[in-house]
Amino acid sequence: MIGTWIRHNQGLFAALLLAAGVLVWTYGCESKVGSLVQPDKLVTREELLIEIDQESKRLENELALLQQKAELKLQQLDRQDELKRKLYDLAALTAETGQVNPAGVVTLIGSILGAGLLVDNRIKDKVIKNRPLP
Repeated sequence: MIGTWIRHNQGLFAALLLAAGVLVWTYGCESKVGSLVQPDKLVTREELLIEIDQESKRLENELALLQQKAELKLQQLDRQDELKRKLYDLAALTAETGQVNPAGVVTLIGSILGAGLLVDNRIKDKVIKNRPLP
C-alpha cells in the first residue's frame, strides 16, 4: 500500500523527504561559527557573546596595565628632564655670573646621586625578581 503510493507520487515523496530534512536541520542544528579564542572550535551565538565579553574585559585589563606602565615611563622621563633642566640652569647661572653657585652644585650632585640610586634599585629589583627560588 505505502509502496504503491510512493511509486505513484515519487515527486511528492521526494519533496516530503527534503522538507523533513530541512525542518530537522533548521530546528535541530544550532548555527555555529569559529571561536574568537580557539579558531578550530565551533561556538553558538550565546557562547560567542560570552567570548566577546571575556575578550573585552581581558583587553581592558591589558590597556589599564599598559597605561600604568606608560605612566611610570613618563615619570622617568620627567625626572630625566628635571635633571637636564638643573644642569642647564647651573650652566646659565655660571655663564652669567662667572662664578659657580655652591648650592646649585650641591643640588645637582644630589640629583645625579638620586638618579644613580634609582637606576641601581631598579637593577637590583630585576635581579631579585628573576632569581630562582631555593
